Amino acid sequence: MTNKCTINEVLVQGNSVTCNFTMEGQWKKFFVADSVKVEYSIDISGVPASVAVIPFLANILPIAWICDAEIHIKELDKSFYDSINDFKKGYIDMYPMLEFKGDVVVENVVENSAQGNGAIAFFSGGVDAFNTLVKHVQDKPTLLTLWGADVKLSDNEGWQKVENHIKDTAKEFGLDYVYVKTEFRTFLKEWPLSEAVKISGDGWWHGFQHGIGIICHAAPIAYAMGKSTIYFASSFTEKDKGKVTCASDPTIDNFVRFCGAKVVHDGYEFDRQAKIHNIVEYAKETNSKIALRVCWESQGGSNCCKCEKCWRTILGVYAEGENPQNYGFDYGSFSDLCRLIYSKRELLAWHRDSRYAPIQNRMREVYGVKNVESNLRWFYKMNLDKLQGRFDRKNFVKRVKNKIKRTLKLK
Repeated sequence: MTNKCTINEVLVQGNSVTCNFTMEGQWKKFFVADSVKVEYSIDISGVPASVAVIPFLANILPIAWICDAEIHIKELDKSFYDSINDFKKGYIDMYPMLEFKGDVVVENVVENSAQGNGAIAFFSGGVDAFNTLVKHVQDKPTLLTLWGADVKLSDNEGWQKVENHIKDTAKEFGLDYVYVKTEFRTFLKEWPLSEAVKISGDGWWHGFQHGIGIICHAAPIAYAMGKSTIYFASSFTEKDKGKVTCASDPTIDNFVRFCGAKVVHDGYEFDRQAKIHNIVEYAKETNSKIALRVCWESQGGSNCCKCEKCWRTILGVYAEGENPQNYGFDYGSFSDLCRLIYSKRELLAWHRDSRYAPIQNRMREVYGVKNVESNLRWFYKMNLDKLQGRFDRKNFVKRVKNKIKRTLKLK
């Protein structure tokens, strides 16, 4: 049976969109529901179905491509329809080992236009997002955050902290904000999809969904609020090109269009340390309060200060000559934290070239060896390549021990 999706109804009511659909063929195994609901914190009742369907459609397009499926839809925005093959090419070039087929069959292509020149900036509260904000603050962008991306829909306490953080940031910068509660990660089966694209070397969320899957939630907002530019912060830098794959890439994001609005993959020219430098300089020049939210490990939407991501950011802020506690990190004694990082320093090897070398270089520019925190001098002086060697040896020993254990169990 041919893989096929028929979008039966796009129901726009007040502040929500519900898409009801029917799946046919073997690709049904990747879906757990036959409807998806997206709720906005603003009224979108005037948004036409041809625009309201875009968030759902964008999230099933990559699945349709790898499954050679047809998507049938009654009406679709012309800007988005015309851009599909353009951003699809980004996927094709990124994953030459996969075939991207499939088709979108539309009964009526509708020309829509966002009536205004305003901007939207996707905002998670992290380094990438804050860099985009401070670089484009003169555009007075509306901040947009998704509940259901990195904070689960069931985590009400965590979301409340995230929303409070967005409110505080919007107030600090004198901006509007909108949030979206979306089922885009729960209506499909992420693990089987990752298995289906294993040959790519990446997982479904990181490698295929989270770029356009997030970005296209802005389509109804762009139409309702009259926004013609959507900023989406880069996760990587041009130095990473060819070294990593990611669904959010300039070759994909910059080709997405809807309602006549353009998407800008922003900050690709800056590495993470340069972004932290931009944020710190802005905060100092404007006397702004900036609380970064970077943690993936903690429950409840705060920074745990115990994971590699938190440590990386803390060290980056410190390397700029600033106190990380003034940027959203609550860890008690910095000296004690540095000792903890030293005890688990092999974790730093994961990103030594792209993440830690720029931190170390900046730290050496800002501090003399005698001025740096005494319990951090090991990092200041360390040969990061040797750190990688230590990491590799530790992993080798661990693998050997595990193999011996398995052998003994078999006996």
